[in-house]
Amino acid sequence: MKTPILHTERLDLRPFTVEDAQDVFECWESDPDVAKYMFWCSHNDIEKTKNWVRKEQDKVNDSNWYRFAIVLRESGSLIGTGLIYFEDEVDCWEIAYNLGKAYWGNGYVTEAMREIIAFAHDELEINEIVGRYAKENPSSGNVLKKLGFQYEKDIPYECNRGSVLREGIQCRLYLD
Repeated sequence: MKTPILHTERLDLRPFTVEDAQDVFECWESDPDVAKYMFWCSHNDIEKTKNWVRKEQDKVNDSNWYRFAIVLRESGSLIGTGLIYFEDEVDCWEIAYNLGKAYWGNGYVTEAMREIIAFAHDELEINEIVGRYAKENPSSGNVLKKLGFQYEKDIPYECNRGSVLREGIQCRLYLD
């Protein structure tokens, strides 16, 4: 199934386009604070972001990978990304998300991920989802709790392409 366009009260969730690269770079990809707890490394070159966007476009028809650009409906500003994908490492669907620092603390990630999870359940018939986060990033844990995820176990948590190893938590959500 092709990554669809979804809507919430305040947000539009859609596949990325080539035209998004500059906004992605400026909003979060070039910010080491956003990348601090992510598997990826921040970008210091817009060309890296353009390549990332192209790779995401190539996956838009992948039935195991659904990445959404999170866009504020009122302004049209691209503020982050939400993802649900099948993760072989845990043999389960997993969610991931990040948001530009200027948009932290407004409930946008929870709102976006709630809709992405509803899509996964209703359209893809997914009934079990994993979420993982670094213990040093309790805000991400709070998002998972608001979404109904329950603590499963402590895990090693790789950041910045594995160059930084942190303590992490794995949570799980069962639907129906």
